[in-house]
Amino acid sequence: MPILEKMPIDGFVPGNWDYAYGKKQLQKLTKKLQFPALACNVMDDETRDVFLTPYTIKKLNGITIGVIGLTYPYVDITMPPDFSEGLYFTKGVEEVREAVEALQDQVDVIVLLSHMGLPLDVKLVSLVDGIDIVLSGHSHDRVHEPIIQNNTHIVQAGSSSSFLGRLDVNFEDGAILDIQYELIVIDEQFEEDQEIKRLVEELLVEYEKERSFIAGETKTLLHRMTLEEAPMDKLITDAYLSSLECDAAFSHGWRYGHPIATGPVTLYDLYTIIPTNPELFTLELTGQQLLDALEHNLEQVYSSDPFEQKGGYVLRSSGINMTYKPYNPKGHRIQTLQIADSTLQRDKTYRVVGGGSQSFKNHEDKKNYQGVFAIDVIQSYIKDHGPYKIPTTANVISV
Repeated sequence: MPILEKMPIDGFVPGNWDYAYGKKQLQKLTKKLQFPALACNVMDDETRDVFLTPYTIKKLNGITIGVIGLTYPYVDITMPPDFSEGLYFTKGVEEVREAVEALQDQVDVIVLLSHMGLPLDVKLVSLVDGIDIVLSGHSHDRVHEPIIQNNTHIVQAGSSSSFLGRLDVNFEDGAILDIQYELIVIDEQFEEDQEIKRLVEELLVEYEKERSFIAGETKTLLHRMTLEEAPMDKLITDAYLSSLECDAAFSHGWRYGHPIATGPVTLYDLYTIIPTNPELFTLELTGQQLLDALEHNLEQVYSSDPFEQKGGYVLRSSGINMTYKPYNPKGHRIQTLQIADSTLQRDKTYRVVGGGSQSFKNHEDKKNYQGVFAIDVIQSYIKDHGPYKIPTTANVISV
């Protein structure tokens, strides 16, 4: 909060992780801000009122700007249940349409500030007229040139404070004349803000023990910047599979977490990799159930309807080899599938390991929680196996 108060922010939209501590805590924190928390598509489950401010109006250089907020619509589906308790979410089509109608006679330009994800934003503006600009988030896409859909300019500026998106809008007689956009790399050419740096260092003092404890070493840059497999998640699933006797290990296709450079890996880095530190479970599934789960995940990533794209990236794994066709119809994407180097048999029972309640949540009643937690398992793995280096062979391949 102290850092946010120092930044010249006019408004923000909560993302899916901003609901982690529940409805009351989010409301408490947003009320302390000097700028509005915007979202027209999340409602209080009891009162049916809009939970946050749906839109705001700002004046800048003589131009009146209407800013509509749109939060992630699937918090109640893809995140742990306590994130969304007491709230319900919509895709926002009707709510955005109503906000546009309320704003259009009051402002010169309408901006949609969205944490829906780029594909969902593109679809939404195809359904709602009157939006001039979308500042998109959630999907971590680096958009170098605006995407134009239904006369709307859509941009997104990557993730992890790696880029700054600059959008310049020129007006003539109160109407938009042209829009210029630049995706700026944040690197050493920019001087640090010393006041912000001081505040960050003060906040990190509490975590000095975790930041100084060397858990192991990596020879591979650990990141989550790739769709099918990523080194950061391969470390997780390799550690899971090494810790328990199972046929395969799985972890979410998360996007969060800044990359971790080669060299020492601290305990603080491990919490960056998997801050929820879930308890590990084992689960027995038939080959058919496992196939269905993987097809379901691919549908959430590649659905031809952007509003059905509820996943992050492809489910991360160790112990499987899979080829698939991403644009095949639902349920027909996987072409070949091996578990523990043998072709999957639909009637065979397999033992898998994962972490937390959201993995394989449709089989929660069959999970056997092991009393061990992800960070402890990963720490032991990189300590016992020496410097971590992922193999160069791909195990999940689109064809």
